Amino acid sequence: MKRRIRVTRLLVWLSLFPFVAPGFAGQAQAPRVNEEARDFKIFTDRVQAYVKLQKSLEASLPTLKPTMDAAQIVEHQHALAGKIADARRDARQGDIFTHEVTERFRKIIRRAFRGPEGRLMRQTIRPDSPLKVIVLHVNDVYPEDVPLITTPPTLLLELPELPPELAYRIVGRDLTLKDVKASLILDLIPKAIP
Repeated sequence: MKRRIRVTRLLVWLSLFPFVAPGFAGQAQAPRVNEEARDFKIFTDRVQAYVKLQKSLEASLPTLKPTMDAAQIVEHQHALAGKIADARRDARQGDIFTHEVTERFRKIIRRAFRGPEGRLMRQTIRPDSPLKVIVLHVNDVYPEDVPLITTPPTLLLELPELPPELAYRIVGRDLTLKDVKASLILDLIPKAIP
């Protein structure tokens, strides 16, 4: 009798399995999706906080009137970079690209470079001449002698969108977060490019 009850329960369970299993799978995946959303929200919040700082510091400078004089533009850029670097003198690698965000970015980048567009992306980011070894740091001015390599569009579609004041840039194998106006490196992920 007990055996018959067990067999009946097993048959009921097996008949319900196709309906129940997707729910369990969704529950297992939901925390991952929520964690990713949380990590990218932290990243976005830190980016927005930086942009707010940048705008307030730029507002404290004399207004740069529209000009074709490159020297005035560079002078304004250096003044802004100096103010930002001073305000962020305690900034360290990982302040914006937190450990969790870095791991998510690395997974996205690896997946993109292993995908069907990977070979084309490598050709896009390969400079015409070999790069000398450059060690980048937070708050450094973006090196002027390094070719400006933009992030491949295929990869950009996978990464969190940035406000126009910032850009992802690739230097060697590092992914940097660059302030476009001040030409400062805000944070970086070393060896992000496989």
